[in-house]
Amino acid sequence: MLKTIKSIIMEFNYYKGTQQECINYDDFVTANEKYLKGDNWANPIEIEGSWYILKHEKYTSKMELLNELPPQNLELE
Repeated sequence: MLKTIKSIIMEFNYYKGTQQECINYDDFVTANEKYLKGDNWANPIEIEGSWYILKHEKYTSKMELLNELPPQNLELE
């Protein structure tokens, strides 16, 4: 059974970019926030071939800024 799930928390912003741009943004935020070894800011999310990452309130990027993630079709058991 497929259900469409919308982003539950709308106040978060996301960047849309390539997988590598999202990884680089995560590395940048993680380094600047001095997370402990093994921790990171946010994992890039792939939705229908496009890549997204949660925006940190202190760091900007040239990637496209979105107010929410696109709807996702998830298979629920």
